[in-house]
Formats: sequence, C-alpha cells, structure tokens
Amino acid sequence: MKKLSIAAFAVIVIAAIYYMTSGSTQLVSQMKSQVDTELASLQTQGFTVKGREVNENKEHFVIAFDEPEKIAAYLSKKGSKINQEDAKILKGLEVGVDINYLSDAYSGVSFDLYPLVLPESLTSATTTPEDKRMIQQVEKMLEKKTFLVHADINKLGTGFKGYMKDIDETLSDDNISMHIQLNTLTFTGDLKEDAISSMKQTLKLLSVNVPDTMDLSLEGLKSTYTITGKSAYDYSTEYSIERMQMQQKGAILLNIQDFEALADSGVNNTLLYSHLKTKTKRIEISQQNEKIVFDTLHFDIKADKLDVNALEALGKVDPNNEQEINDALQALVSQGLQLEIPELSIANIEAMGEKMEGFHLDLFVEIDKSLNIASLQQNPMLALNALNATINLSLSQALFAVIAQQPQAVMAMMLFHPKDVKGKKVYKFELKDGKFTVNNAPVM
Repeated sequence: MKKLSIAAFAVIVIAAIYYMTSGSTQLVSQMKSQVDTELASLQTQGFTVKGREVNENKEHFVIAFDEPEKIAAYLSKKGSKINQEDAKILKGLEVGVDINYLSDAYSGVSFDLYPLVLPESLTSATTTPEDKRMIQQVEKMLEKKTFLVHADINKLGTGFKGYMKDIDETLSDDNISMHIQLNTLTFTGDLKEDAISSMKQTLKLLSVNVPDTMDLSLEGLKSTYTITGKSAYDYSTEYSIERMQMQQKGAILLNIQDFEALADSGVNNTLLYSHLKTKTKRIEISQQNEKIVFDTLHFDIKADKLDVNALEALGKVDPNNEQEINDALQALVSQGLQLEIPELSIANIEAMGEKMEGFHLDLFVEIDKSLNIASLQQNPMLALNALNATINLSLSQALFAVIAQQPQAVMAMMLFHPKDVKGKKVYKFELKDGKFTVNNAPVM
C-alpha cells in the first residue's frame, strides 16, 4: 500500500486541479465546455477518460493511467515531482472523478477523486493466498471510497482548498493484522494562470500499527510549497513535523521530535542551484539495551552550477551503458560544480550512559570543469588536480575521547593530530592544487 500513498494522491490532485480550474468564473455551460477541452487534452498525455456521465450541474468520469512515460513527462512540465519510475508504478490505476458546479458560495468547481482500480504493480505482485486476500480487502476499501480526496476551486479561479477523507481501517489475514489511520489531512492553495502557484498542507496523524510487532507514526505535519519560476526546479518549500516514531513490541526504536526544513531551488541560464536547511530538536535511537540521543541537530547544504539538461539526461541513461553514463557525467561537470555544507552539527550527545557536547563541521568542495570523467576511471588520482576542498571539524574533548577508543579510529588518530582550540579538538582538512594537508601539515 505504500505506493498508493499520499504522494500518489498529491500527483492526482495537482493534475486534477490544473485541469479543472480554467473557466471557473464562467457559467456552468461554459465551465462544462472548458472541461470538455481539458479532458480532450488529457487523453493526449497518456491518460484515458471513460464512463463519462454529464448532468445539469454535475458529472462523473473515470481517468485511467495508461502510458506512464507520457504521463511523467507531462506532469513534470507542469511542476509535479514525478519521474518515469514512479509513473510506471501507477500504470493501470483508475481514478473516479465526481464534479459539481457552483455547489456553494465558495466553489466554482468541486470534485471528489477516489481510486477505483489498483495499479498493475500491486495486483501483479500477489502470488500467495495471503497476498490475494489482502488485495481483496483493499478492493473492498476502494468500493467504500476509503481513499477519497475532495477539492474546491473558488469562483474567481484564484484559489482552492480541500481534504483527504479520514482513514481508519484494518487489513488482516490468518497470521497478522495491520491498522492504518490517517486523520485530518487538509490543503489550501493559490492559482495563477490556471496552475498551482502555492500550496499549504497539514496532517494531524498518520499511523501504521501491527499489534505486538510494529508501530509507525507521524504527527503534526505542516508544509508549504511555492512556485518561484517557470521550470519544475524553481520553488521554495517549508516542512515541520512534531514527532515521528517507530516502535517494535512496545520498545521505542526511533523517536524524532520537532523537525524543521527549509528548501529552495532555482535555475539560472540552465544551471541549477539548490539549498536545504534542517533543524531537529531531538533524535533518540534505541537498540537492545543501548540508547543514543542527539540533541539539537543542524544540517545545511548547498549545491550550485548543476547543468539541468545533463542532470535530466543522467536520470534517463541506461545503467548498463558505460559510455552514456560517462557522457552524462562529463556534461554535468562541464560548467564546474560547487557543493557546500555550511553547517553539520549536533549540540549534545548521550551515548553509553554518558552525556557530552557534540561537534561542528563545515565543508566546501569545488570541481573544476577540466575534470575528464573517462580518464578519471583509468586513474582516480587525476581528480586531485581538478578538485579543491576544505573541511573544518571541531569536536568536544569528551566526544574525541570516545571516538579515540574505537578500533576503527585508532589509525586515523595516529595519522592526523588535532589542534586544541578553546577546549575543542579541531581539524582543518584541505585539498588544493593536488596537495592534501591537515591543519596546514602536508600529508601528500
């Protein structure tokens, strides 16, 4: 069921909103005419529309996902984050659509979307009697419209709002049962020129529970997504999650609290830059009788000068064709690349019953456009002259002492000696002009 998830519905909702927005300020007859036009266009993009029933103020039809490659290409152009592999998973999916025109004071067009037929990737994978019984239960859920998404587009065609129907279902066979719960998933957004320009989403709870075995839960999700340009790479987004937890037989294995993320991406003259910044208040990992706690984590990463055309070509190459891979990689570095981690840090760590201060790391890597990928495979040392990198690492005295006790770290500690700076153990690793230094002392 993972593939038939919120992400899959997001793709469907985005597509449906795009197709249903045009003409929402017009009379019902004009809106119907616009729907006719949009559905005709839809059928040229890998979808099939069938079973259409049109009444005075409402209609019903079914959208079938028939040609994944065409669907992925089209939705990607519209800003939806879906690749061909993801689209292949949806092949054979059929989604029912119920449309209502001018149903209330807010809405120009309202619609419900709900899967009617499962993708072939799920039905073809059912080989055991247990799998078949599980699929039968899911199909009964489809009959009840369990996975229904409702959306309303305002009369001006400038905004939308909606929700996914709450889910509280149990799947079971002779040996195991699984309880799935989704509570209060809502979304709102803005439309510009008949396309989504921004979207906000909230989710109160998503949980999957297998009694006496496993419990996964996510609580308090909030997200925003804003289109900032014309390409699928021009966007900014924010996420926050109050808690994510995984338990096994009553014991907490993973507990993440107060996660926040900011990301933005854009294209300038076919070159992509991307920035991700995250903060996590607490991560607790338990295994048998051991527990590790990370307090206040920061992760900030930037990438620049990524050639968009080369990046997309790399995603389409045959993994068994070495020449295609080399050509795509060569194009990717043709403008030079930059990768920066301004901050990777953990304020405090609790491990083996001891609490200590953590570490701080920053990194900058630059790959010169002179790097030859084919020659690099023959002689990896050629990369040294085309690569400049600096890493600064600062560790607390207590953390350094713990690391020094690990057998895997003994050799590194013998080779690379830290500096003592304000009570910290400090390293500066630098690769420049083919020379590698640690704290300004040459290593090679």
